[in-house]
Amino acid sequence: MLNKLNIIIDNREQAPWSFPEHTAVVQWGTLSAGDYALAGDSQFAIERKSLDDFLGTISSGWKRFLNELDRMAKAGFCARIIIVEGDFKRCCFVEDADGKITPPLHNHFLLTPQFICSRIAELSISGVQVLFAGSPDYAAALAISIFRHRQMRLLNGTDANTCKG
Repeated sequence: MLNKLNIIIDNREQAPWSFPEHTAVVQWGTLSAGDYALAGDSQFAIERKSLDDFLGTISSGWKRFLNELDRMAKAGFCARIIIVEGDFKRCCFVEDADGKITPPLHNHFLLTPQFICSRIAELSISGVQVLFAGSPDYAAALAISIFRHRQMRLLNGTDANTCKG
């Protein structure tokens, strides 16, 4: 039987994910980076972004965001993961029932698909994983799965050499 996850939610989270009680015990705290982490694990966290927040971050908030990601790397984070509560398709374009391409359904309609893809590529090449989950519920489920794998690696001691930065 798997242990319950002990998840810390950063105090600054305004609309936190909810996790099933049989899967996780949740507590609030201050994280040095990210929005969600396992208690006692200072080298791994997940950054949560709504679709509009993600798009704002990769455009007008880019410099600040790169500084935050750099702090995570310097702190020896094993992975830098962003879970976006939205679909990749909605970032770039929408196809209606007739197959017509229309502008995206978000508040950053001036961001071109090329720009968005370029920023995601830049993050990926820098070792940052951007995962599109579709909705907050799916994002929380994805986070549970990621934390479950992280917990198993920590318990098995298989992460000893991968957290050096």
